[in-house]
Amino acid sequence: MSVRRLALASLLLPGLGTACAMDLPISERIINVRPLAMRVEVVDPAAPEDEAIRAEALPVEAIRVVPFIVDDQGPLTSERIETELEPLWLACPLQPGEGIFACLSGELPLVLDDIEDCPPVDFAALDPESGALPEIPAPCRVTGGTPSEPSMQVPLDFNFFLGGDLELTMIGHRPEAGDTERCAQAVLGEEPLPTECLVSVQRASIGPDAAIARLAADAGLGDALGPIPSEDDVPDADRHPRIQTFRVIVTDETDLRADDLERIAAADEGVEVARGDTLMVTAGQSLVIETTAPAEDLQVYTIPIDDGQFEDRDEFYAGNWYRTWGTLLGNDSDDAVSYNVWSMLPGEQDDVTDELPPDGMATLFYVLRDNRQGVDWWWVNVQVQ
Repeated sequence: MSVRRLALASLLLPGLGTACAMDLPISERIINVRPLAMRVEVVDPAAPEDEAIRAEALPVEAIRVVPFIVDDQGPLTSERIETELEPLWLACPLQPGEGIFACLSGELPLVLDDIEDCPPVDFAALDPESGALPEIPAPCRVTGGTPSEPSMQVPLDFNFFLGGDLELTMIGHRPEAGDTERCAQAVLGEEPLPTECLVSVQRASIGPDAAIARLAADAGLGDALGPIPSEDDVPDADRHPRIQTFRVIVTDETDLRADDLERIAAADEGVEVARGDTLMVTAGQSLVIETTAPAEDLQVYTIPIDDGQFEDRDEFYAGNWYRTWGTLLGNDSDDAVSYNVWSMLPGEQDDVTDELPPDGMATLFYVLRDNRQGVDWWWVNVQVQ
């Protein structure tokens, strides 16, 4: 990877900023606009409402991207994303085994005005006898949906029939600073990235591979891709995890440790908190949090290993906690039932001379991922008195 591409890739990682090293926020501290997650959802009107949303799409299916972008005031609304960040979105097919940003970076330099809109699948252009698929522009500009929740139809790109995925890139700017066109010019022209720019890259999983192989066979491409798996050999598509409950217990206890949390949770019913709820607490109190996700949502999936063999793997949970003010007992968790403590005391990089957060309001964010592309999130506000 070139020095330029390595520098840009470092800016795409959560938690990294553009200030001097000594001014960088600690990973769990939210001080300004920051993308915490991007959720790619398969748009499937026929799916049952109580079923986990698919994170893995087949060619020709529709997908939408739901970003979770926050600042020190809480999650950004769709209106704020569209009017303050003004994001544009690019899609680019990844070859099998490529990492995110590999597709777009491999096409640079580019001019934004030369990038075509992502076209819908043209079934009339398919010629099964040729064994070929129509080419799509790479990258292309995603124009479906809205700038805050873009959508597109997954193309019939040959990379997807070989195990590739789709790369989605968001380019925007920080509120009241810069403009998206200038940021796009920097990214696409391989120029130094201005500090006011926001860039985030997300992989959209295309599959399962066995289902795509059957789809290829239906399109007349089966012989070119090898044996056609039976329907029984087609695994379930990757699904997003689901945060099921988020329970909060307010306590005056101090110096809490991990060993105390199950005891407190068992002794107090607490209160079930919906996404975005606001609680009233007193300075110095602590919130013991218990959050659950169904263990049965974790899937078994198959990966290729040497000599054409395959190996089963188990998904696992990985949760990350962030806050705008206060002190957290831990920054991550990995269980279906996870605990944490959020104390209403100034934490690292907070103003220790003030026992209250700015305007008396603070926010906690929780992002739950599986170890593939699934993600869910929650947040709660507190008014500290």
